[in-house]
Amino acid sequence: MLTGRRRQFLDKIKKLYQETEAPVHYITVAEGLKVSKWTAYDVLLELEKEGFLERQYIVNSNEKSPGRSMIMFVPAPVAADAGGKGGGTATLSLDWQQARARLLETLSNLLPREAGRVAGELLQEMREKTHPVITSAYTLTILLVYLKSLGERALQVVRHALQKAPRPEAGLFLATGTGLGLAVNMLPQNPLAGQLAGYLSRLQEQIGKLTGREHKLLLDFLHEALERAI
Repeated sequence: MLTGRRRQFLDKIKKLYQETEAPVHYITVAEGLKVSKWTAYDVLLELEKEGFLERQYIVNSNEKSPGRSMIMFVPAPVAADAGGKGGGTATLSLDWQQARARLLETLSNLLPREAGRVAGELLQEMREKTHPVITSAYTLTILLVYLKSLGERALQVVRHALQKAPRPEAGLFLATGTGLGLAVNMLPQNPLAGQLAGYLSRLQEQIGKLTGREHKLLLDFLHEALERAI
């Protein structure tokens, strides 16, 4: 829930991020709001759990502790319109967290022989979703479900494609393009593969309309989803 206190911290980190265009350390937030660093850290963790912030680990170049990673935060895509009386954004954040947890759990428990049934269930659920980030995550998950039925090598092909990507948007295009090629090859054995190909084509169109932070959110999700599927 985006309470008044959490909104204050979120507004502060959004402002700092806009000014610096760099991840923000919780001590910087603490100094700006005149609270203890641990108070700031705890509130930022709460905002991260609710989907308003994303955590990043940045290597410290400070001479006193060179090479150590620092925990930094950046606003998540769903935080873009948060603030004021915007309760709708909080709902969107909750929707994303619920969808993400659902999809990752599905991949963790997936058996190859159940791929067709699970894909059908996800397709049905996706029709009820409206936010492009959530529908994109569903499409990517359905792709991994189909690839799981083909064996680990097919999943490794997508993972290898991601490793070649210079930026998140390119990674999503490579992953969906690779999946599209595999889906087309699956058509003779699986009629649903044609439906998957259609969704992947639409996803490629959608990727071009998403923001850079949304690209990163989806790419991070895809990396974790692959780890669960393999």
